[in-house]
Amino acid sequence: MKYKISAKSDHLLAQLFGRETAEEMQEFLRAVVLENKSYRRPFIFLDVRGSRPLFNVERPGLFDCFKELSSVPSCKIALLGDTGELCISHEYLSLLAQQQGLNVRSFRSKAAVFGWLNERRQRQDRRLRQERRQQQERRQQQMRRGRARRDGVENRRSVPVTH
Repeated sequence: MKYKISAKSDHLLAQLFGRETAEEMQEFLRAVVLENKSYRRPFIFLDVRGSRPLFNVERPGLFDCFKELSSVPSCKIALLGDTGELCISHEYLSLLAQQQGLNVRSFRSKAAVFGWLNERRQRQDRRLRQERRQQQERRQQQMRRGRARRDGVENRRSVPVTH
């Protein structure tokens, strides 16, 4: 088994090659957890290649690693496999993780993984645009109120008082 973990600007890419057992998967996930403690990325991309599918994943500690990775707010974990059997085992793993309230999904292509990542970005961008628009509207309302107060004070002063 070999693995490579690298921090990108918006995600942590963890590549695993030649994994044979659930114990090796757990070892790999522990390494990912340790690496992400330094970077604290909210998006974890687990790219698994040339590995055997896992269907016996009820091993103690395997989901603890997913839970630790999910300690970063709004964390998403993507699993990608290079064979049909591996993708099916990842679907099973993600289903069990989702039942525990974790945001883990299985994908069959890198494009789908990054589509999921971009979907999150687009929602965040839309939220930021909406917040900026609301801030701008509040500023404009405050400016209008300030002008109305000034105009009201000026108008009261300019009106002659007759008794």
